[in-house]
Amino acid sequence: MRKLINKLIIATAAAMSLVIFTACVDSDRAREDLPQITRMDRADVAAASAATLAGLQTATGATSGSTVVADVADDTSNTFYVNEDGVIIFNLWNQTDATHPISLGLIRFAELVQELSDGEMMVNIRYGAGNDGDLLAMVNNNQLDAAIITIWSAWQSLTPLANLEALPFMFTNYEDAWAAYEGTLGDWVTSNIIVPSGARTLGYWTNGLRHFTNNVRPITVPADMVGLRMRSPQTTTHLAMYEAFGSASLALPFGQVHAGLAAGTFDGQDNPLGNIHAARLYEVQQYLTISNHMFSSAPMIASTNFWYSLSAEHQQVLLEASLLASRYQGALTVAMETTQLMQMEAAGVIVNTVDMTPFIAASIPIWAEHMERYGNDIATIAARYVGDTNSLAHQFSD
Repeated sequence: MRKLINKLIIATAAAMSLVIFTACVDSDRAREDLPQITRMDRADVAAASAATLAGLQTATGATSGSTVVADVADDTSNTFYVNEDGVIIFNLWNQTDATHPISLGLIRFAELVQELSDGEMMVNIRYGAGNDGDLLAMVNNNQLDAAIITIWSAWQSLTPLANLEALPFMFTNYEDAWAAYEGTLGDWVTSNIIVPSGARTLGYWTNGLRHFTNNVRPITVPADMVGLRMRSPQTTTHLAMYEAFGSASLALPFGQVHAGLAAGTFDGQDNPLGNIHAARLYEVQQYLTISNHMFSSAPMIASTNFWYSLSAEHQQVLLEASLLASRYQGALTVAMETTQLMQMEAAGVIVNTVDMTPFIAASIPIWAEHMERYGNDIATIAARYVGDTNSLAHQFSD
């Protein structure tokens, strides 16, 4: 594990050394009175992610080296502390494995924290650290300094508003979703979901656009989903979506999905391509439908004890580092999806891309029910970032 982590660290650092960070002001964030952040152009981010992929493919024989990342910490006290050199150390846990783009983004985040703080702060990352619900509880209870949470159902027991993030077809491309979560939609989620639950938000990362897989037939229209037994995260929006499409939805922790599909307990499931690939679900699924039916963000959160122990300057370091690293990680997610899709097709998975129009039409009752129950604030905010005026966000916004 340590050798693999070091390979990833070396490749990431080499790639990022090709990119010159420039200080600039994003006009949208300025208008929204959000912090002024050091920025990297999207084109530069994409180039850096491509270089990282090339580095990962050629990195061999790497051993130990200077790094700001600890792969798996032996210390489980999870408390913010200052080491003997006066460096602020904090623990950030994440459930994805070391090769996932979120984990690669965290390596860059740790490097940026050290750079932007002039060595005054250091990040200790643990990969594959339990499930999202446990990580969220640990941060909320001040037992863990920080975590990235990859599924919003982790918040559903704390607030029903968490279900709104999974409204189907709110965002159908990365660019709209990224702009929204860096802007006022991210503010809304922070104020209405994360802060009331007991944590602070450091930024919104990319889990990915979700797609369907199954073992019965290609999915081309909603009627193809009738009768399928689909594993589902237990949000009301996810359950309502499967009901609207005529599928039976059953709950199962993500770590058990491969076994459940192999055993035939489920016919299919939905997840971003990165998760489908990382969990090797393509080994036990015949069909993959590119549907882009949900965007899953992955918020980085910090405990209140940790956050308020920091100076304003160190808080700003974390916000800047998270934004830069999240942009890098988002571009890396997209770049890796191309390779992942090719690998799954090579393994025998049959891939098709759907016309989203009939699926969007079938999702209208889901939106209507949730807007009536919770109000349409999220639709109104999301509509500011969605270019398609026929989208569900526009249909249900003020």
